[in-house]
Amino acid sequence: MTNGTAPQRVLLREQKNSKHQGDVGLAIAIGWFVANHYRVAIPLTDSQDYDLVIESEGKFYSVQVKTTYFKVPETGNYHLSLKVSGGNRSGTGKIKTFDPSRVDFVFGVTEMGDKYLIPSSAINARHAISLCDKWEQYKVE
Repeated sequence: MTNGTAPQRVLLREQKNSKHQGDVGLAIAIGWFVANHYRVAIPLTDSQDYDLVIESEGKFYSVQVKTTYFKVPETGNYHLSLKVSGGNRSGTGKIKTFDPSRVDFVFGVTEMGDKYLIPSSAINARHAISLCDKWEQYKVE
């Protein structure tokens, strides 16, 4: 339990594997969207490029959820990987790079519980972004 003054650390690093880490991020994203009055739909399978569909005022948006606990040593900024390696989405042994035309938003979660809702149109990278000052405008509470 926390007293409300310190940020609550998200247990990403302690997960058994990256799938479990993603499940934690997905749960955090669902909680955030529901708490902020969005309707949330979860795809039946995981073969698409998005993890969630959100609805607001009759409009639907696709969301890809990403998590990170890795900080770039030189800058101290979190490194948010955008690519998918292996698994159902990329095909066995393949790396699928990020394509902003395939989702509307990226919802990023850091180990310290920071959350970012970034329009995919703002992302030019295909492999990763560093959550530096450039992305602060997309940080959500």
